Amino acid sequence: MSVSGTYTETPAIFLRPRPLSRTPGSFMLLPLLPRPRPVKPLPAEVWSKVLSYVVDDEEGGRMGIPVRRALLREKWKLLFVCKSWVNVVLPLLYSRVQIFTVTTLGKFVAHLSSSDTRWDSIRRIPYSTPGRWIALVHSTDLLLVDSNITRLFPLLPFLTSLYLVPEILLSNRALDALHIKDGIGQLRSLKGIKISAPVGHSSTLPLVPNPDAVIQLLQSCPRLEQLEIACDPRSLREQGAALPPLLHLPNLKFLCLSAIPICRLFLAILSTPLPELRHLAVTPYGGQRTSQLSALLAAHGRGLPRHLLVPIGDLPAPPVLTSCPELHYLSLDRPLPVLTLPALAQDAESSHPHPLRVVTIPRPNARFLREVEAVLPRLPSLTVVRVRAVRWLRSGVSGKALEAGVQGEMRDWRCRLMRKGVRLVDNEWRDPE
Repeated sequence: MSVSGTYTETPAIFLRPRPLSRTPGSFMLLPLLPRPRPVKPLPAEVWSKVLSYVVDDEEGGRMGIPVRRALLREKWKLLFVCKSWVNVVLPLLYSRVQIFTVTTLGKFVAHLSSSDTRWDSIRRIPYSTPGRWIALVHSTDLLLVDSNITRLFPLLPFLTSLYLVPEILLSNRALDALHIKDGIGQLRSLKGIKISAPVGHSSTLPLVPNPDAVIQLLQSCPRLEQLEIACDPRSLREQGAALPPLLHLPNLKFLCLSAIPICRLFLAILSTPLPELRHLAVTPYGGQRTSQLSALLAAHGRGLPRHLLVPIGDLPAPPVLTSCPELHYLSLDRPLPVLTLPALAQDAESSHPHPLRVVTIPRPNARFLREVEAVLPRLPSLTVVRVRAVRWLRSGVSGKALEAGVQGEMRDWRCRLMRKGVRLVDNEWRDPE
């Protein structure tokens, strides 16, 4: 193999061990390898791609707050590796902001405001740094932050994801600031929005949120893909059945509604076509559980492949399998609804096998086991039943302990379901040892 393309020849070097002698001798030094060419520096775009794998760590969301804060401190040490990394790492660190305390939020908003006031038009960029680098804001355990949040939203023109905890109450002022900010049409994920005030707030205060403000916000987010809205049923009154404006959410894939009463916001979501909806999580509101679930499943359940149902109370739930003929994953909570399919003779369309593959329940239930066994002939694709609140005991436990209580009922379920080719797994998706 030729090394001419990799190495260069060096000039000859002569050594004279006795230069002061009358007849000094000399000999030529032979290098073992020629001098290599200097390595070309990588472009900034390549370094940005490489370092993005270090900064954008998706596993951080599963860790506790102390571990996440320590991990963020380690990531900020990348700025001190070399000067060329500063311009590459700094936008990456600001692209995913995680705020844990009210003090940190205040300092963060003050820094963005100060940077924005010093920004001028000579740079030919309409938005200041680091505000224009931020694409995701994730707040944790924050209270009484409405003023800072209102100042923060206008400074984030390229915000695409906003994650709030349910304890944060956004006022109409904060929702309006989010609604009118530049780049609101680029928002793709909006989670943790709460539309109810704590008990004791006066209805005349500006901090009391208005569901109509949420509707106006959603009208400005045509690219929204994930939406999570929560409500405290003790503090939000049911509104009249006035027809709400129609929303435009063609890209919405994940929808989570927690205790939303029948109001203009609920009716707006109900009447909006959601052709890309793939995941529906519902916590129905009080005594309206049956009517709400029936309306949601009738409107958006035909092409739904994944559904998370969280029933409340003892009222009967609507037929989930009939309302969602394309359902692949079904997660249920207590009390477990009745799992039935209509008879073949009564409904010709339902004679086709249902494509359900996975069912998740909190704990085993004798009544639900009989229902599963009754509909198994109509569920040929069902392969796994997961019990998410129970874990299999290790193999070293005595046989009597394995047959007692929930463990004994789990093993009875497993024996009866294995005959039909269905696995029973625990909360970690494992089979017994």
